[in-house]
Amino acid sequence: MSRVKNISMPICELCDRLTIAQLKLDRLPDDEIDKVGLQKQIEYYESGIDEKNKELLTQLLKLHKVNGLMWDAEYAIRKGLDADLGLEEIGRRAIHIRDLNRDRVAIKNEITVLADQPEFQDCKMNHASS
Repeated sequence: MSRVKNISMPICELCDRLTIAQLKLDRLPDDEIDKVGLQKQIEYYESGIDEKNKELLTQLLKLHKVNGLMWDAEYAIRKGLDADLGLEEIGRRAIHIRDLNRDRVAIKNEITVLADQPEFQDCKMNHASS
């Protein structure tokens, strides 16, 4: 039986990094990544996850999904393929990415609650005039 390691970072950040490393391993072409290095990262992050905590695993799956959706939404911009999109479509994508990030922050905050780490709650500020 493996023991959960105490990794020196908030569990919400560990979960976020884990899901992003998993997405990179799954989605990036082999010639763009160090598969061995990414697999080591994933194993390291996984060692800090309590696999018996079903609520945490549920939140981890939600975080993986929303990070994947963000990846999809940012793809054209990240690859420099946004010139053909037009400003209206880029604006729509920016709003969609903002909304996904709001969901991402909410999931990470739920993870801080589950881990009893409220000091790591994130609060994104909207600067809309009232």
